[in-house]
Amino acid sequence: MRTLPIVGLTALMLGLGAHAAVAEPPEGDAPLARQVPTTFAAGSDYWTPERMRAAQPLAAPDDAGSGATRSVTPYAAQEQVDIAPTPSKSTMRWVTPYVTSAAKQRTWKSGGLIAKTAGKVFGTGGNGRDFVASGNVVTSADGDVVVTVGHALIDGEGRWSTNLVFVPAYKNGAAPYGKFVARTMFIWSGYYKNGAHQPPFDFGMLVVKPVKGKTAVQTVGGQGIRFNSTAAGSANLLLGYPSNGNGGQTLQYCSGASVAPAYGMKYAFLCDMGGGSSGGPWFQGFNKITGTGYQISTHALRNSTTSYGSFFGPEALKTFRAAEAA
Repeated sequence: MRTLPIVGLTALMLGLGAHAAVAEPPEGDAPLARQVPTTFAAGSDYWTPERMRAAQPLAAPDDAGSGATRSVTPYAAQEQVDIAPTPSKSTMRWVTPYVTSAAKQRTWKSGGLIAKTAGKVFGTGGNGRDFVASGNVVTSADGDVVVTVGHALIDGEGRWSTNLVFVPAYKNGAAPYGKFVARTMFIWSGYYKNGAHQPPFDFGMLVVKPVKGKTAVQTVGGQGIRFNSTAAGSANLLLGYPSNGNGGQTLQYCSGASVAPAYGMKYAFLCDMGGGSSGGPWFQGFNKITGTGYQISTHALRNSTTSYGSFFGPEALKTFRAAEAA
């Protein structure tokens, strides 16, 4: 999730200075895949509890300001596509009451399937620094797709991340269901345009390896995912691991009614979750009994008061289908 000054995106430079020319992936009407290189012995072995705690919240690309002001129209009308949740094979924990209007983040203590499918994405950026973001397991053909944010997979200089793992139900350094090493990652080829990131396409898909012979969905279940959503103005639920909430060690959430979107994004509501919550799942119409729902976006952008989510339109659907087939 990119943290933006309230005065506008063009002011965002994150104190990093201007980068050299971006090494752009080819632009086009197709997903862009990358096999995940592992520069250390093995992704899961590299991520010790100490390294996971020390990983820094994912920083925004320094070209986010210019990218957000580009003209992008990813919202062409399409038929809505729903892929249903997959309940966990283990005993379901029912959701206990939670605050349904919470602009100020709270710790998720309500249980349900989301307490298992949501987790942390760890990786090493192109600058060699370890980072942490958020992600979520969704139902897929082979049970191995994790949805996160595009800027966790590729940085502002076109450098792909390495050592990517997904840790569902992460809590206080523990990986109760194992560390799922990514083998392939997908972004939309139009995520870059004219040398800048495009926030409306800031989503990414990880294809992860099994743990102990079981896929991610077989292990923790999978949330539903919705493309070309026609829902508008409904209550939102956003979950993730922000560094400004218990130091990023517990699953946090915000909830509330939609507000006017900006920066070319589709979804917005008031939320104070900071760095590390990038890629966290965004739901509308969440089931308050089972803790399941249809993910309609991912946390990609925020200013001092408001969080913004990218639209899972036809581009996201094609990216997801490519990840399913990988």
